[in-house]
Amino acid sequence: MVSLHVNVGGTDHLLTDDDVATIGRDPSATIRVEADGVSRRHARVSLVDGAWLLADDGSRFGVFHNGVQVQHVAINGPTTVRLGDPQNGLEVTLTPARATAAQAPPAQAPPAGRPRPVSAPVDAGGPDARTVGTLRDVRSVHATSAVVRIGRAPDNDVVLEDLVVSRYHAELRGSAQTGFELTDLGSFNGTFVNGVLADRARLSEGDVVSIGHHRLRLAAGALEEYVETGDVFLEVHDLSVTTPTGQRILDGVSFALPERSLLAVVGPSGAGKSTLLNALTGFRPAHGGTVLYDGRDLYRSYADLRQRIGYVPQDDILHLELTARQALDYAAQLRFPPDVTAEQRRARVDEVLAELGLSHRADLPISKMSGGQRKRCSVATELLTKPSLLFLDEPTSGLDPGYERSLTKLLRDLADGGRTVIVVTHSVQSLDLCDRMIFLAPGGRTAFFGPPDEVSEYFDRPTYADVFETLEVKRDDDWSGRFRGHPAYQQYVATPLSAAPHTTEAEERDVAQPIKRQGWWRQFSTLVRRYLAVLRSDRKLLLALILQAPILGLIMMVALPPDELAPLAEGELTRFSQASAVLIVLIVGVTGLGLAASVREIVKEAAVYRRERSVGLSITAYVASKAVVIGAIVSVQCTILVLMAVLPQGSDWGAAFLPSGPLEFVVGFGLAGLAGMSLGLLISAVSTNVDRAISLLPLLLIIQLVLSGAFQNVNETPVMREASYLASGYWGYSAAASTIDLNQLQALNDCLNEDTKINSQEDVTNLLECALVERAADEGETTSQLEAALIEFGLPADQAAALAAEAQAARASGDPVETESTGPPLRFWDQTPRDWLSNAGVLSAMVLAGLLGASYALKRKDGQGD
Repeated sequence: MVSLHVNVGGTDHLLTDDDVATIGRDPSATIRVEADGVSRRHARVSLVDGAWLLADDGSRFGVFHNGVQVQHVAINGPTTVRLGDPQNGLEVTLTPARATAAQAPPAQAPPAGRPRPVSAPVDAGGPDARTVGTLRDVRSVHATSAVVRIGRAPDNDVVLEDLVVSRYHAELRGSAQTGFELTDLGSFNGTFVNGVLADRARLSEGDVVSIGHHRLRLAAGALEEYVETGDVFLEVHDLSVTTPTGQRILDGVSFALPERSLLAVVGPSGAGKSTLLNALTGFRPAHGGTVLYDGRDLYRSYADLRQRIGYVPQDDILHLELTARQALDYAAQLRFPPDVTAEQRRARVDEVLAELGLSHRADLPISKMSGGQRKRCSVATELLTKPSLLFLDEPTSGLDPGYERSLTKLLRDLADGGRTVIVVTHSVQSLDLCDRMIFLAPGGRTAFFGPPDEVSEYFDRPTYADVFETLEVKRDDDWSGRFRGHPAYQQYVATPLSAAPHTTEAEERDVAQPIKRQGWWRQFSTLVRRYLAVLRSDRKLLLALILQAPILGLIMMVALPPDELAPLAEGELTRFSQASAVLIVLIVGVTGLGLAASVREIVKEAAVYRRERSVGLSITAYVASKAVVIGAIVSVQCTILVLMAVLPQGSDWGAAFLPSGPLEFVVGFGLAGLAGMSLGLLISAVSTNVDRAISLLPLLLIIQLVLSGAFQNVNETPVMREASYLASGYWGYSAAASTIDLNQLQALNDCLNEDTKINSQEDVTNLLECALVERAADEGETTSQLEAALIEFGLPADQAAALAAEAQAARASGDPVETESTGPPLRFWDQTPRDWLSNAGVLSAMVLAGLLGASYALKRKDGQGD
């Protein structure tokens, strides 16, 4: 038996030859220690070929022997090493109980399969250290050949067991003599070379390829494979954010957060907590300063690193109508490659549900869960892709103390399980579970960073609530300067950051571009199926959508005058028509259906959209999915409404282009409904909350009514007439007017207004002549046809001949007979294919314009491309 005595901090531990001991701050470590500079998994001691060996286990600040940093050291006799610092680091003494004749491994070679941190090459041909950082946990070394295929499928040369990796992800061709070229094989989540997304790239010695959670380093013609297990050391250097007016809302924030830590970001309102969170996640990069993710510049390698970041906003990021299992499965479909099978997705979903204690609630609608369980579901969404960094914004907001404590314990467990967790919170009841706290003072200045048990002593206040009050009352104090002058700053900030490379003020940065995604159609299909599942689950909304059109149609059947759309009967010169009233009611009805169905649909799920957008959701796929589902619903609603409303009007009325008038009505009013839907999506995209979007609905309907073209005084007012061309109601009304030949039906209406006076037979004759001119212009009737119609109407032959001749003369000259009521003829109302198709074409263009407008509005909100 070969045993080893390990003395750490005056405490002796005995290891036998069957033991593999870990040293670090992790609760599961064999030898757990709490000391500055010690990582959660700092070193590992094991027996290799009969000799004890201590190896660096991927620590942040290293292992030192005789003042020199080493990756491993053979224990042939009493040996002393220091962890984290060559002079002041934690001292560990290792003494073998009995020497062994076996030779220890040479000091230059690590034991097979053990972790070995590797730094980026510093020569000119190597990658930048800020884009490569620290490589941990070497898994294996792959020999290269003429062609090396990399992916998740078992028949690849390099198999990466990771669901975010495509089955056939990338391919490496070449040799050490001719050089290597890497080609992405159309992967879903992309291939990154030294932190940069690349479809094709030539590799040099030391270049690092990132695929999912795996990193492959080209070294001496071979590929060294490293796996990111979740241990991340986060360094924040002098983050600053300035508003366009020059106000500093984040001012020189710096801290170092060890692996597997839970950090609480706290402070009074206006202290910059959300600004700091946006800077740390990369959603809104800081204007100055640097964030290092295991030595890699977050902003410079954001396209790669964002896949390793999980973010849970304050609002729910799941559709509450779905069950937890359904919601997570749809989220997995949007995050995982299409070649991940349904069984693999379900297995990952079940794994996450079990980890968060939600297995027994997996098939319950999220809307019926408690607040704490809802938040766990949101966290579960982020854990699907196994992020190393997890950020949460006010996760305990609105929870009672019991649920709050339970959720904070969950976050503690998630950190201990191999993640760095950062939470912004106002709650103070469970802060003792955190490893570190950062108190921000108003203006985004660091008032304190360190362990929770040192807060009261530092601020000289008994409770966290008192600390909040002090920071609020003394807003103008130099809290940052006070902290920098305190030993806590040196211990928890300056010393841990001193090992990092020198950082300079960063240039002003734009919002990071999203990952380029493959599979627009797959995203679109997934979004459509999810939206339909949401509608099926929301029974109240579904019932409302089903009943709206029949109820409105029934009201119109009863209220609207019948037989107003029928053409003039034989011998009927003209009549006072109410057809315009029927068209007005219909156009407002279909536009209202379109607006009501869409005006909430984007803004109500803004939190879901923003989170999915940050992981590569296509804007156009998202808007198109809404348009297709809502468009189908609105089309059915409009068809039902129109057919019911025109039922009392008969069916013996003409058409301008299609085989029948009712069919043209369905198509024309359907396009008007879709234009209303498109406008609703645009309003929803630009609105900041649901209430504001809904409040615009009555205003929009009134505008559509006024500008529909049905009111003569509006048509005759220059500015109003041009404005009406921007209203979909105008073109929908015009399409319907063209179908029923409204110019003919209301020829007499057009000659009448409120100033018209009929005091004599001459006035009646003038009105009749005005209507005949309208009819002649519309129907192209000859003088003899008009004369025959007048005789049939009951006029003497000589008077009929004279009146017909005068009407034709007025028509030929282009000037209507002067009466007090004549107005300009309306365009786009003629019962001709040209006019009807013109109106339908404009409505179609408006549908497309609204969808493009909604996409543009969403793009402007997040500042990213599609």
